[in-house]
Amino acid sequence: MDLTVVVTFFPLPQDRGDPIRVLMMLRTLARVQPYTLFVVRRPETTPEQVTQLRALLPGVTVRDFSASPYRLNRLGPLGRYQESLRDGLPPWVRTRYSQDLHEALRTRTGAGLAIGEAAGAYVRDTSLRWHWDKANVLATSSRQDIDEAAGVAHHLRAHYLARISTRFEEQALANATTVSVTSEEEATRLARTYGRTPDFILPSCVPQPDGYAPRPLDRRLVWLSSFSYQSNLLGLRRFLAEGWPQLSRAGFTLELVGSGLTDSVRDSLTGHEGLEVVGWAPDLRPVLARARAAVVPLWSGAGVKLKTLTLLAHAVPVFSTPVGLEGVPPTDAVRAADTPEGLAAALLAADSAQLDRMATEARRLVRERFSEAHFADQLVGSLGRYGMLGETVPHEGP
Repeated sequence: MDLTVVVTFFPLPQDRGDPIRVLMMLRTLARVQPYTLFVVRRPETTPEQVTQLRALLPGVTVRDFSASPYRLNRLGPLGRYQESLRDGLPPWVRTRYSQDLHEALRTRTGAGLAIGEAAGAYVRDTSLRWHWDKANVLATSSRQDIDEAAGVAHHLRAHYLARISTRFEEQALANATTVSVTSEEEATRLARTYGRTPDFILPSCVPQPDGYAPRPLDRRLVWLSSFSYQSNLLGLRRFLAEGWPQLSRAGFTLELVGSGLTDSVRDSLTGHEGLEVVGWAPDLRPVLARARAAVVPLWSGAGVKLKTLTLLAHAVPVFSTPVGLEGVPPTDAVRAADTPEGLAAALLAADSAQLDRMATEARRLVRERFSEAHFADQLVGSLGRYGMLGETVPHEGP
């Protein structure tokens, strides 16, 4: 059976959660069946990165496309919003949309795998039988943005985005033969919002780091997230205001690591005692090797958090809100608290022996529940049951 895979965000570099999940899926599928990959380049994607992706996916035909420019871009935000509304696409989805890619899909037959929310733009007007792999339910996550909006203008914008996101999601679901989500909680949200039960749940997983030897420093904490994602930044600011002071007084330091750091955000964070604003780190291993524990302060968001799994894979104990632990089973590798003060208290109460046990359990948990091999078995088995794959070869490991 011909298989066509569509990705709307180039998976290199691996600088945030979505590319990690996407590349893992692409590599897993490449090991069991040839397919054609249609991928939208980021504005900054280089020819070398396209060549690198092809090398990572032997036997896969990779066709890369540029996103289509806005036709009404000369009118600024007003034109872009008008165009996205007319096309039935949220603005962030329209930014990743390629008309050339969509046209090329019209000649394809067989099964189609749309990976990620924005890939739902392509499940209409083609002859492919689509499976849509969703990281989160947009209707829920966009409503959370309304609650987080500050000021009248941002509030109105959030309402608009919630309406168009829900309409887009509803139409894409209507055209998708099967759909998967990342957690039981997301399955509940999908059923509650659209009356549709996902065909299967595919939790996100992470590769275990090669050549990694933790050497944690006492009272050294780390925060790992994208600075450009509003929920991450709001959660961090709340933690710094309400929970960090008591940790700082106790001699803790906190490294802030992630993509999307701007000068204005950096300037707004540097006034806190004990904070080290690092930003993007191309290799996380030396950063996470010195972390005694991590804090994941999130009060909004949906789906399994790749940052949480990445920290656990590096044997870093995780202290998080329940939102940051969605999809992670109860385990000694993590501690949960609902408030910044609760997170701080849990960190202050954890002694060295407890943190060592948490680190050991973290590695075991990822190896048994969130490893690439486990992910591959779930992905291939689930897609195979729904007739999305042809004859496959046995999985031979990462």
